[in-house]
Amino acid sequence: VAEAEDMLLSMVDNYESSAARSMDGIEDDQLPVRPDSFSFNTVIQQWARARTPEGGRRAERILDRMLEFHHNGNADVRPDERSFAYIIYHFTKGAGRMAPDAPDRALKLLRRMIRMFRQGYKELLPAYDNRTNPIFAFTSVIDAHSVLRRPDAGMVGDELLDAMTKLGDSVDALKPNTYACLSVLYGWSSCGSVDAGERATELLRKMEEDMADVAARTWNCEEEEEEISRMRTTQRCYILAQTAWARSPSERKAEGALEVLEMMEVNYAIGNVDAKPTVQAYSMVLNACAFADMVQDEKGMLVKATPENQRRAFDVAQHTLDRVRGEPYPGVRPNPVIYGTFIKCCGRLNLPDDIAIKAAARAFEDCCRRGLVSDFVLTQIRYALPPETFLKALVKNGYRDLDKNGKTLSRDGKRIRHILLRELPKAWTKNVESRF
Repeated sequence: VAEAEDMLLSMVDNYESSAARSMDGIEDDQLPVRPDSFSFNTVIQQWARARTPEGGRRAERILDRMLEFHHNGNADVRPDERSFAYIIYHFTKGAGRMAPDAPDRALKLLRRMIRMFRQGYKELLPAYDNRTNPIFAFTSVIDAHSVLRRPDAGMVGDELLDAMTKLGDSVDALKPNTYACLSVLYGWSSCGSVDAGERATELLRKMEEDMADVAARTWNCEEEEEEISRMRTTQRCYILAQTAWARSPSERKAEGALEVLEMMEVNYAIGNVDAKPTVQAYSMVLNACAFADMVQDEKGMLVKATPENQRRAFDVAQHTLDRVRGEPYPGVRPNPVIYGTFIKCCGRLNLPDDIAIKAAARAFEDCCRRGLVSDFVLTQIRYALPPETFLKALVKNGYRDLDKNGKTLSRDGKRIRHILLRELPKAWTKNVESRF
């Protein structure tokens, strides 16, 4: 690649020096070869695909040289969508993605690309069908921020979604669709900001509104071909929004995750089969409840949530467990993650002992009866109950080997020997799948 770069830059220098001599009235015996856009893009592509972190920066220098050559009187040598897309790919999915500043460099390039498009370089985002879909440049930049869980991932996604919406008026391929919205939701789910849940839910509502508008137009349209919303919500859209709530230090994280579940249920009820609620959607509500013990205060510091707030989170968890126990949809029934996460709520949240212990014991009893006790469930019930109460719960549900390896409970009553899953009655674990 370095040889190709040297050859290209030599061509550029020779042509520019020849042009300068011509302006001075000096004629060259032979006109040097003039590099074109294809020449620059070829070298940019080779550096961007090189398996070295340095390739992206070298490709950027070629792009800068191309623009310099363009502004020096070579108006037809212009960058196109590939000139930027190759380098963006290097920093987001290629060899340069591991560099600490890779997401920033990719975002800077994309912003530059958008700015130049608005200045008249329409070939950067072609309105016609092309093998390079410009939407991938936008989503890859968002994903590069999200995969590193950067605190600005949600804001970057929101910024680029707004840019796609505005550019979509002239570039049809950039009109936001489900794929683009998923990238933005992924950004909000990974950033951990206090408003992440609110912003993700707001985007979900926009998607649902677009679906409703398209459905209304189709209903009133006499044409046989049915129009389909580009922003159709899917199961993953709702799960990502719930994840945004769960990772957010918001006081409303439990209620927010439940609100998203209810949106999912309503959307499925009105005919969106892609939004059918899953067991994971219910477990995500429980997960948000389990971590509702910490919130962000006015100074941006993490502090303990008030007892009232934690009690509301527990009520949401109990409501969610009761609903999934009733199998609200075919195949949507409790699994070890459901029981383990609910029991985690009982152990983490600041609740009166009688409420926490009774709720955890009831859930464990139901879990044993259904044969769904996994390592995760056993670990959570051990954490949620005092040692003596934990042993009593085991005995109550049929465990008979407390003392087979010696004394089970320490003299101070605070420690117990480690009880392995394989020691438990087979009936407790008979319905646990290997993945749990």
